[in-house]
Amino acid sequence: MKRTLITFFVTVATLFAATPYAVAYDCEVDGIYYSRISATEVEVTNKVFSDQNHAAYTGTINIPATITYNGKTFNVVSIGDYAFRDCASITSITIPNTITAIKSFAFFNCSSMTSVNMPASVQEIGMGAFEGCSSLTQMVLPKGILVIENETFFGCKSLKGVVIPASVTNIGEEAFSRCTSLISIYCLAKTAPECEPNAFSKVDRTWCTVYVPSNIKSYKDNAMWREFFIEEYTEKSDDIKLDVPTSSN
Repeated sequence: MKRTLITFFVTVATLFAATPYAVAYDCEVDGIYYSRISATEVEVTNKVFSDQNHAAYTGTINIPATITYNGKTFNVVSIGDYAFRDCASITSITIPNTITAIKSFAFFNCSSMTSVNMPASVQEIGMGAFEGCSSLTQMVLPKGILVIENETFFGCKSLKGVVIPASVTNIGEEAFSRCTSLISIYCLAKTAPECEPNAFSKVDRTWCTVYVPSNIKSYKDNAMWREFFIEEYTEKSDDIKLDVPTSSN
């Protein structure tokens, strides 16, 4: 069995070595690449599954809610794994309210991206989705998110403010690790979300304030959260505004 697995991996490695890149999309419409996932739906994908993807997308990206290809209309429902990986020239992105999932490493190393317009329709954000987005300054997560996955914002060194919705129950390993500029966290859950011990590794708790609803005790009794300054916020959750600059340090 072990020898069979070794042979399999060697074969796969040989195929990738022999192929300069692998085409990852089914169609291209107005400069955005898509894979078909059902009779009526597509997801945004990467141009090629290789390091050559870095030049596939640049500037401001506006993802449409629907596309028409070969005379047929499709709903754009997700952003696929690695879709914008290493696209270091993207500066901002607008996501339509048809999108329900942003998959793993979708925006990995989009180092010039300063803003993301994310709709309430997003219910899932995958592991490492915004890892290495070093110019991103703020993030308001949609209300339906249940888990902030491992490494979601790892290395977002310009991230100063984040709003975590009341729906979140768990924050994964290194989710905000190395977010060294983080100074404001609005955590809207009345019961403190469970966090992995290294979820906020390298965040300076001396200067970072966590703003919470009236149940401060839940946070102060939590071994991880009580390391931060904790204050109640007074505004309605829908009125919270992150007063942070929109450009990197």
